[in-house]
Amino acid sequence: MEDEYRTATLVVVAVVATASSALYIAASGLVAVGVLGVMLCVALVRNVVLHRRLDRTTGLTSSAMFRLPSPPTDPLGEDGDEVVNISRDQKTAAATRSNRLREDESAVLEKIAADADTSEILRSITELLGNQFPGSRFRITTDDFFDDEAIDRTWSILDRTDKDLGWVLQAVLADPSSTPDQDAISLAQDLARLALDKERSQAHLRYQADHDSLTGLLSRRAVLAALDDAIETNATVGLVYCDIDKFKQINDSLGHQAGDDLLIGISHRLLDASDEAPFDCKVGRLGGDEYLIVASGPDLRDMVRLVEGLSFAIRAPFNFGKATISTSLSLGATYAESRVPGSIPLDSAELLRESDLALYQVKRNGRNDFRFFDAELRAILAAQKELQEDLSRSISSRSGIHANFQPQFDRDRNLVGFEALGRWYRQGRGLVPPDEFIPVAKEHGLMAEFDKEVFSNISQSLGALRREGRNFGTVAINVSAERLERDDFVQSTLEVLRRTSIDPRKVVLEITESTLLQDLRERGRRLEALRAWGVRIAIDDFGTGYSSLSYLRELPVDIVKLDKEFVSDIESSVESQAIVQAILSLATVLKLSVVAEGVEREQQFEVLRDLGCDTFQGFLLGRPLEMEDARELAERVWVPDPFSAGYEWNEGPPVDASSLVATSVVDRQPDR
Repeated sequence: MEDEYRTATLVVVAVVATASSALYIAASGLVAVGVLGVMLCVALVRNVVLHRRLDRTTGLTSSAMFRLPSPPTDPLGEDGDEVVNISRDQKTAAATRSNRLREDESAVLEKIAADADTSEILRSITELLGNQFPGSRFRITTDDFFDDEAIDRTWSILDRTDKDLGWVLQAVLADPSSTPDQDAISLAQDLARLALDKERSQAHLRYQADHDSLTGLLSRRAVLAALDDAIETNATVGLVYCDIDKFKQINDSLGHQAGDDLLIGISHRLLDASDEAPFDCKVGRLGGDEYLIVASGPDLRDMVRLVEGLSFAIRAPFNFGKATISTSLSLGATYAESRVPGSIPLDSAELLRESDLALYQVKRNGRNDFRFFDAELRAILAAQKELQEDLSRSISSRSGIHANFQPQFDRDRNLVGFEALGRWYRQGRGLVPPDEFIPVAKEHGLMAEFDKEVFSNISQSLGALRREGRNFGTVAINVSAERLERDDFVQSTLEVLRRTSIDPRKVVLEITESTLLQDLRERGRRLEALRAWGVRIAIDDFGTGYSSLSYLRELPVDIVKLDKEFVSDIESSVESQAIVQAILSLATVLKLSVVAEGVEREQQFEVLRDLGCDTFQGFLLGRPLEMEDARELAERVWVPDPFSAGYEWNEGPPVDASSLVATSVVDRQPDR
């Protein structure tokens, strides 16, 4: 009040002086005298502004009287127009606090840049404020924090969101009636906001890395890490491997949105059932319709109850709007003690194999059930391990790997070629069925080398036939995802064909739909490089992977192979006929050939032929043959010509890949 009264008085004096000077000027014409009043006004205004600036900078309230300027001095009394009566100690204290503020700010920023712990950064910010306001106490906390201490001031830092609490700055002031300098408070708010925003962003990134984007469950990486942690920290560990029964049929018939809704609904029920267990459970989604539950520290009885509860939780129908979906789970479980004296330490990969094998047995026996890994399955697992070791030795020694050839015929039942099927003759055991060794080869990373050996074996046999002038038609050879993703796939394939003098135009590489769509851009490029040499590409099992005809025009393929699922009931299923007809119509437009595999009955052949299918393969027309038998069949159709010219390999590809049909490769990726 005193300052305001003093300022008002000076204003009145200045106005009176100015008015008097103006009258004097009018009366006497002496301009110089009028300048005195103008100078007084200017000095007054400058003092008021400076007074406020000092208050804002130092936090002090000056009681100094403003006075008329002495001869020219500085703004603080040496060369300026005004003098502020502030003691030397007050000036020193203000400068000290200003320097300390800059030092504390730099220290906080360095901690933020160094990714220091957020609580440490926030503590440094409150210390910064304590240095500026001695005797006052500050804290930065979430907006839900409450205690009985009276808070004098509260400032907002971050607002609350759906996923995060809000943050506030609170103060207990040495003088509750005072108002802290807002510049220092704003600086503290900005620093805290910077640190907390960074922490929120990092927390969100960690959450995304550790959780499945669709269901919110733990991601594959995170749930497998939880399994390793459970083995390390608990005396007993349980593992449950779950698979949704007939999920593909639900996805295909009701659409991907219904499939996603079902995945989310099942995830919620698995979480609820796991929460009822008397031990800690981690629930994760491995991918597709597969889930994994890690149990830490259960006893066997409680583990059985958990598996029963998980199975029961899914049996009630799911209601999604107008759609009601009923499904079930197949579950494979294993239970082990991780700290048995003298025993081999548990291995997470081994537990996964045990639960996976138990799940496989449930699915093979009709689904909608559960099974624990037991002595019987342990014997099967041991046999699989022995099989894997024998297969690995066969591949390394290049012995026992060969191919059988299943003939393919046109609509008039004329032989047009063969599909080569990889086979393995196990030393001392005989021929091993593909459905026994192929899963083992894939699981243990042997599939790429097995494919490579099969391809080399076939090429050598065909090269010998070509050199003798024997025609063998077109040969289709399967390529696994593991082989296709190898960086040397294109180069090694061409090297084998060149070395064995195989005409690449007589070779078809069969890729499954799901394999190709896993990485359409990169794998498409590799297939295009081979197509440039005349190698043709067939998409195998079409319709079973993503069931989208729109993909067909975007895939780098020349041939479509209808899956046996559509062929098996083609004579009786209107739906299968409609699907096959749609594929054939689109293939005609795109100038693609269509092969129907799994033709076992005469009526199937007739229906497919009437629908417009080009080529046929199946037990009705011919079973897989040994190389010698296949050669004899080919000779009955094509007369050997020992003078026929072989294929001339050039340095560069004979065909420009950009000129091939259906070469559009897009960045599009499958939904799941």
